[in-house]
This record gives sequence, structure tokens and C-alpha cells, in this order.
Amino acid sequence: MRKVIRDPLHGYIELGELACLIIDTVEMQRLRRIRQLGFSYLVYPGANHTRFEHSLGTYYLMNVLLDRLGVAKEEEEELLVASLIHDVGHGPYSHVTEPLIQKVTGTSHEDIEYVLFAHDNDREKAKDSESSAPTIAEVVEEYRLDTRKILSYIKGEQAENRHTRDISRILNGEIDVDKMDYLVRDSYYTGVAYGVVDNIRLIQGLDFFNEELVITEKGILPAEYLLFSRFLMHPTVYNHHTGRIAQLMFLNALEDFIDSKSESESGSKDYAATLRKTDDSEINIALRNAKGYPKEMMTRINERRLFKRAVYTNINELPEGIAEELSEEQRLREVEEEISKRAGVDIKYVLLDFQKQKGEELEESAAKVVIGNEFKSLREVSSLVSMLSRVFEEKYKIGVYTPEEHRAEVKKAAEEVLWGYEIP
Repeated sequence: MRKVIRDPLHGYIELGELACLIIDTVEMQRLRRIRQLGFSYLVYPGANHTRFEHSLGTYYLMNVLLDRLGVAKEEEEELLVASLIHDVGHGPYSHVTEPLIQKVTGTSHEDIEYVLFAHDNDREKAKDSESSAPTIAEVVEEYRLDTRKILSYIKGEQAENRHTRDISRILNGEIDVDKMDYLVRDSYYTGVAYGVVDNIRLIQGLDFFNEELVITEKGILPAEYLLFSRFLMHPTVYNHHTGRIAQLMFLNALEDFIDSKSESESGSKDYAATLRKTDDSEINIALRNAKGYPKEMMTRINERRLFKRAVYTNINELPEGIAEELSEEQRLREVEEEISKRAGVDIKYVLLDFQKQKGEELEESAAKVVIGNEFKSLREVSSLVSMLSRVFEEKYKIGVYTPEEHRAEVKKAAEEVLWGYEIP
């Protein structure tokens, strides 16, 4: 049984029997209802694509790469399955809910043991439900696939009993098929012309050297294009202030909602974990039907009555040492509370947005390149990549957001707190 799916980016994607079965599972079909770019549709109306089509695109590029490397598909079934299911752990609105779910549960969207190692009682519950669709665990078990290997590919970790050639970073590494698809796809659906990456040429520039996947000399130029595209997409799409404001409003509403639903820490953890099985519309309806703050925030988002920017500037404009402090969540919350007190505005209506995560960098610049018979990093052989690595964090912003009616007092308070005190 083979099927062909038409994709607007890659053309016709051919699916084998195993891929068809995986796609028809409960977990994969949920991805049709998870937006790829969260609230970016409030800025770019076309940004309504989902995790489902991105998964298909990643699967397509994985096939192309395996063909390029001369790896027979039947020998790498686990890697193909991993490329299809690598995003099934995402919660509603994709990366929007990831920080909150990870903070409460201590797990990331890559920790999909609950999907691959389903307990018998979970399967019984599925059978008792109205749905008769299979689960990923059932399909994987039927085909006797190595679940540990699938999980290691999704996490980018070297699997035990691997082949001689190390293929552990093909899906989750410095230069991988996941990034290749989402950069081009996000650019296409937003209409932003920065995602011009020649994926096929880049794949042709990948090869094995000393059993490691590396970029060859002819792959340097398309790799530069990929990094430059990511560099431009971050401020333009991924960190656009409107999307960030909606994201923070939503996260505050969701956290308040979770706290109200759970009487204990374990209850909050359990509820947050269930979000990985929830879709956008379900959580949207839950918040709209809630009372108080969660309902207000979700209504504001749905009606596009968002908070406004009281302060918005590059993080390198902050006094020395402040940016490093704000990379710690506890300190960020303290500063947010101080701004709220000085402005005389409820802290729920003051949002401090520090875009740079601690330790974040242009990781792709560390990708291995082979020049002659020598390993080098991409930043070492490319002056463009070296420059991008240095200036990447300069694109990050710090913002303080609040309703329009509080903008003046919050602006004054934020400037006093962020620029008017000495670091202890």
C-alpha cells in the first residue's frame, strides 16, 4: 500500500505502508490541529500551517537524505518513523506552551516515552473511547521497531547498537532535516522572503567522514543560506513583538487556569502533562469558558485587543550586567513585580519579555565541515557564519507590555527599574 500526498513546497510526497499507518494514528492526526507558528497568524494571516504538514515535509527530506547517503529505507525504518513523529509531543500552539509545560512537568516535547511506551491501561482507555484509530505504540509494536532507537533519533542522541556510521544527528543536530523544512515552510506561509534555502543542494553537500555526518565543501554555501535565513526569520517572524505579546498573554492566562484547576503541585503537573494531548481549539475553548483573568486574556487574543509596548529595545541597550540577570527566570519575575508596584498596576497586566534564553546561540555555526582531510566548524570556514554568530544576540529585544490605558505609568516605572538602579 503506497500513497502520494501533494505538498506545496516539496511537490508529491510518496508514503509507504508503514508511513501511512503512522500518519493515521491518533497522535499524528492531532498535529493537524496544532499551529506551527503559534500566534504568528495575528501578524501574518497566512501563517495557519500546522505541525502535521511540517512532519510530512521532514519525512520527505529524510527520504531524500537517506537516498543521497545510500542508506536503504528498509534498513532505517526507525529513522523515518522518528522524522514523522518528532513533533507529537508538542502542546497547543506548539512552542508557545512549551516553556510552561516544561517548567511544570520537567519534560520537553522530545520526551515522548509516554507515546512510544504506552501502558496497557492507556490502550484499554483508547479502546473504550469513541475513537478506533490506532496509536503510534501499536504500530511500532506491530512492525517490531526499536523504540529506544526512535527516541534517540528524536532527541539527537547516539543510539545504542548503532550502525557504524553515526546518523544520530540527522533529525536533531546542527544542520538537520527538521530545520531544513520549517525554515522554508514558515517563510512560505508567512509570505516573508527570507526562507530561501536550497535544501536539495544542501543535502547533496552532506556526507560521511570518519563515520560522522559532515558538510562538504560544496555544502558550505547552502549551509550559509540556511543560517542567514534563520538569522533573519527570528526578528521578523519568530520574535515579532505582536506574536510575543499574544504568547505571553496566553501563557499567563494558561498558568492562572492551571493553578485554579489543581489544588496541589502534583495536580498542576498532571494537568500540564495532559496539554501534550490537547489541541489549539480545545485549550482555546477551555480558557474562553473559564472565569476571570484566563477568559479575559483569551477573549482579548481572539479579538486582537492585545497589550501594547511600554518599552521595547535591544537587550544590548540595557546597563551592563542587567541582561545576564534577566536570563534567570526568578530575577525576571522580581523585576516584573517591581515594575508593577512602581506603576501601581496589577502584575497580571505587566508583562516583561526578555527574548534571549540563557546559553542560547547560533548552534548551527558549530556544524562540522571537512576541508581536505581536516575537521573544522562552519564558523571557522565561513566569515559570514562567523559574523552571524557574533551578532545573533543583538537581534534580541527586551519588552514591557501592558494595556493601552497603563502604558505611560508602566513605561516610566520600567525605565526607572531597568536603567535607574545599581546592581547589588
